Amino acid sequence: MPHKTFFLDRDGTLNVDYNFVHKPEEWTWRKGAIEAIRWMNQNDYKVIVVTNQSGIARGRYDVEDVRQLHRWVNEQLDRHNAHIDGWYMAPYHPEHDTDPPTFNPSHRKPDTGMFEDAQQEFDLDFSRSCMAGDKRSDLEPAVKLGMQCFHIRSGHEEEPSSAFLDEHKISSFNHLGEVVKYLSE
Repeated sequence: MPHKTFFLDRDGTLNVDYNFVHKPEEWTWRKGAIEAIRWMNQNDYKVIVVTNQSGIARGRYDVEDVRQLHRWVNEQLDRHNAHIDGWYMAPYHPEHDTDPPTFNPSHRKPDTGMFEDAQQEFDLDFSRSCMAGDKRSDLEPAVKLGMQCFHIRSGHEEEPSSAFLDEHKISSFNHLGEVVKYLSE
């Protein structure tokens, strides 16, 4: 049977979005994120992070820098008996990538490429999946794929409009801890 899955945006959802976070010393966990991931693990969700990383196309850092950060995040989570099952990143950015593009444009949210790659790798059922993110571009692919969505307020200027949230019946929460509390009730 396909797995139920929790897709998570990274910057603004798991960690504070300081713009172009790519080193451990730049990472600050958002309130409730570690505990929420542990709850997801304990409740048999695959936990998949889908993150746009345009800093790579912009030349600020490279793919290996992001992979090293993700390994460090996994080490931090391991200390709390939690884990992320899969990391997917989209380095592409239409204004900064080459023509033809170096990276696959269909992977950049709001496109669905990262989600579809995860589906193939982990045998996922989108109808049994959730997505949490702080921007409309995080939530649009999940809406397209039929997932339950949760908006995480981060104060980012690209937060979705209330009209978009209302139209798609997406609830807003201050952090992931509130999402899992809601799901536990």
